[in-house]
Amino acid sequence: MGKQGRSYASYYLKEEFKELVRGYHAEAEWADKCHVPTFEEYVRNGLATGTYGVIMAASYLGMEEVAGGEEYEWLKSNPKIIKAGKMIGRLMNDLVGHEDEQKRGDCASSVECYMKQYDVSEKKAIEEIQKMDVNVWKDINEDCMRPTNAPMLLLQHFVNLVRVTDVAYATDEDSYTIPLGLKDHVALLYIEQVPLYE
Repeated sequence: MGKQGRSYASYYLKEEFKELVRGYHAEAEWADKCHVPTFEEYVRNGLATGTYGVIMAASYLGMEEVAGGEEYEWLKSNPKIIKAGKMIGRLMNDLVGHEDEQKRGDCASSVECYMKQYDVSEKKAIEEIQKMDVNVWKDINEDCMRPTNAPMLLLQHFVNLVRVTDVAYATDEDSYTIPLGLKDHVALLYIEQVPLYE
């Protein structure tokens, strides 16, 4: 990066990693103390532990034509589209993985936090979180339709990351951790021929 005059890129990536580690540390403390944070507190921390910030900062490293200092500043400012994507990643992961996480002794997920804070059943908490997921997609769509400080190529890159998350968790299974559910998608993309009609 230094040879390309882009040493600032590694700075932003390190900062994202620091935020991720701080988020993991908070979750470890919650688990250690059997503390269930408020839903809002959990989601605020979960925006970092969903890893989207690190993934985006790292992916910008190879996009020097469009990812300069201004674009990194834009990413760091956590605009609505980025915040919405991070929320989708965190909440969808929690919806499909919260039961296994609780068996492992992880900290409470958004589902348990919502249940405790609003005194509702697991089913009701899941329904409400699914509604939130739908609403934040609206934020993503809205930001893609308006002029922004970020080039459209970076917006598309980010939206594609969120789409992958949507596919990985769409069947209410954790295809990210156990990717067998993605086998058909991969086969359709890379193995099966698309029929062409004249």
